[in-house]
Amino acid sequence: MAKPLSAHALEELRHIAQAPLPRSSVNPGVVNKLLSEKLVSSVQLPSPFKVHKGGNCEHLEITDLGKTQLG
Repeated sequence: MAKPLSAHALEELRHIAQAPLPRSSVNPGVVNKLLSEKLVSSVQLPSPFKVHKGGNCEHLEITDLGKTQLG
């Protein structure tokens, strides 16, 4: 059985519920947990970072299961 989400992971999930976040802005351990529990999915969206010069980067987007987890 999977361990419950930490307070930090739940807070990150709440942020992702508001708007997709670049994967690189979230703690890698939290990303792995959220992805493995299928609470978020990975999508390519325009990068907010100047270094990508208008290109796309990987973002995390909440899933229906993630929304259910938040209540």
